Amino acid sequence: MTMAVDHKSPRKPRQITGRTVLFSLIAFFGAIAAMNAVMIYIAIDTFPGLEVDSSYKVSQRYNKEIAKAKAQAALNWSVDAVIERNGDGSAHIRVIAKDKAGAPITGEAVTVKLHRPTITAADQDLILSERSAGEYVANASGVGAGHWNVIVEIADRNDKALPIFRSKNKTFFAE
Repeated sequence: MTMAVDHKSPRKPRQITGRTVLFSLIAFFGAIAAMNAVMIYIAIDTFPGLEVDSSYKVSQRYNKEIAKAKAQAALNWSVDAVIERNGDGSAHIRVIAKDKAGAPITGEAVTVKLHRPTITAADQDLILSERSAGEYVANASGVGAGHWNVIVEIADRNDKALPIFRSKNKTFFAE
């Protein structure tokens, strides 16, 4: 019995040259830089990281903010906000406002701002209507599960630019 023997010489291993190493390093770090650029773009697009547009301008109003907080505390109002979220993503918002004597606060402009801490696209600003004396209501849609900032503002109906009362709270809605 005869066996066929392959007389070809074995293939020489490919040599690593300086050019191969250079292109490999450029490709490796290029892929990392491209992925970092994509992740930075996505992060900035979904969460700009800004609470206010200009911290300098806000700092210039600091003393006015303190005066407004003192004036609000002197009012001694009782303002309760209740948000009931339904399974379909809608929510019923109810604000009950009473003065320091317990009398209902009527005839004011009441707004509720529902803001996501991380996704500004889901933010909603709602104007509540007065259902009965001191009770203001509104409905919202698209209120997803998760963390929300709830800002309740009460302003004079004739001068909505200056809120008389402002409260900022955080809430969590489960699935």
